[in-house]
Amino acid sequence: MAFGTRSHHTRHRRLPAHSFPLRLRAWRERENLSQSEAALRLQISKRTLQEWEQARAAPRGFARTAVEKAIRA
Repeated sequence: MAFGTRSHHTRHRRLPAHSFPLRLRAWRERENLSQSEAALRLQISKRTLQEWEQARAAPRGFARTAVEKAIRA
């Protein structure tokens, strides 16, 4: 690696994986949404939302990007 450059891994800081379920639930509660309402807003099933909030599954790729953008708005 050349002097003064950084690998692509250090440029984009990712939050710990366990923070996603917490941020997702915090967003839902801040918006005063039920799980069903939040799932409709995110265009996913209620079951998927439950899996994500309980950290049994997590969105990947484009889905992750789209959800992150939606819950930040």
